[in-house]
Amino acid sequence: MGRKTSMSFDDETLAIIARRAAEENMDRSAYLAELVRRDDLRRRLAADSATLNAAGYGPDRATALTAGLIAQRRAAG
Repeated sequence: MGRKTSMSFDDETLAIIARRAAEENMDRSAYLAELVRRDDLRRRLAADSATLNAAGYGPDRATALTAGLIAQRRAAG
């Protein structure tokens, strides 16, 4: 259980939150908490991807490395 806080939203935003929470079968507080966690994860993944890309580990290299590891496993097993 979380700590109770107070936030204010305009009526249109409240309606959107209520509708989306209902679509997910969640109450508004649970929906907002999940939304914040998903956004945080998305941001961390984006930052990690940017770091890997800057270090030369882009999607093409990652695919090649993964294919190499799979081939190595198959050859060994």
